[in-house]
Amino acid sequence: MTEAIPAPPRAVNAWWVGTVAGMASFVDGAALNGVGFALVILQQTIGLTPGQIGVLTSALTFGVAVGALIGGRLGDRFGRRRVFVVTMIFIALGASVPIVATAFPLLLLGLGVLGVAIGADIPVSLATIAEAATDQNRGKILVMSNLLAGVGIGAVVLVATLTGGTGIFAAQAIFGLIAVVAVIVLALRLTIPESTSWRAARLEQTQGVHTVRADRSKLRDLITPPLRFPFLILVGFFTLVSIPITLFGSYAAYIGANFTGTPVSEFSVFVLFLVPLAIIVQVIFMRVVDTRFRLTFFILGGILYVAAYLIPVILGMNLATLVTTVLVSGMGTVFCGEPIFRVWVNEAFPTMLRSTGQGVIFAIARLVPALLLVPVPFLLSSSINGFLIALSVLAAAGIAVGWFGVRSGRLINEFHHETESIDITAATSSSAS
Repeated sequence: MTEAIPAPPRAVNAWWVGTVAGMASFVDGAALNGVGFALVILQQTIGLTPGQIGVLTSALTFGVAVGALIGGRLGDRFGRRRVFVVTMIFIALGASVPIVATAFPLLLLGLGVLGVAIGADIPVSLATIAEAATDQNRGKILVMSNLLAGVGIGAVVLVATLTGGTGIFAAQAIFGLIAVVAVIVLALRLTIPESTSWRAARLEQTQGVHTVRADRSKLRDLITPPLRFPFLILVGFFTLVSIPITLFGSYAAYIGANFTGTPVSEFSVFVLFLVPLAIIVQVIFMRVVDTRFRLTFFILGGILYVAAYLIPVILGMNLATLVTTVLVSGMGTVFCGEPIFRVWVNEAFPTMLRSTGQGVIFAIARLVPALLLVPVPFLLSSSINGFLIALSVLAAAGIAVGWFGVRSGRLINEFHHETESIDITAATSSSAS
């Protein structure tokens, strides 16, 4: 078989692609964490009700899930570049609305647009990174993209700390950070050409060349062998490991205020100091993720992640054990959470299903924890130890699913196989015989 694989219009360094495309994670981390601070500020300044805050938070969270479903599919059908340019435009627009308008309907519109745009951007950006990289640096660059989410969280916490006490301006500064970063990233993304892998797969489709990456492009292929096993494994793994970190992260400040007597302003300072350490740990993981020690670190991270939630159960709930849980669980998920998921999910699917597959999984893994957030205050008041033990059990189940998937040998790297030809005629004749 002779393939006509188009050359990219210009050579672009994979690390540059990873940095610019990975800024989707910066915006994601800044938005999901910054909106929490901003809405509390708006409650105190313009009188948002608890019910309105709940609706606005849900609009952002569910918007991300819906956007991941839509954007992932569009990225496979129409190209990475078209989608991630458009999504960044809407991220800037969505973040700008709360800067100039604070009426509830407009806040709802802005956060809804922001959520959908962020969700649509993430799977397409990650697929772009994976396809620009090689086997020698793909894991490193994808982990770096997740590191940028931590930088986004740190940036928004820093802005909230510096503008504390300035009233509504503090909320506007948080949204302003997101909008300004989005505009800068939009300009930088114009330097990134379309993915070579996607362009090659599209050309093979139009010319009737049957390869793995060209032919496996339908949604039903995700639930059909051989992709069904990795799809189900990654859905189970990422959803289960996302639940504890989402529930605990969303209510850590609440637990601190109500069970240790620590004010939110004081607790946020402790979280801010932990951000540099989290970045250092991810840099360490970048050095080993593309080596044979990847699974070893995954297991080590899993042990830390599962054990973290049991620390207050064993030693008692106080500020020291709460901060330790935040620290240890954060370190654990670097090795066994979203960073390694980003690597596995981009390796697991061929080009024309790469952003679709991870978009679907991202959506599920965001929706399930979001639905479970509502009863958490009741569970905490009933038994905080029971709540923490449940988180530990869910974390253990997720690690077990991921470990089983890797050890089975069926969670393979599609980059090694997607250019293989699929002889449709021979397969049909053999079946008829």
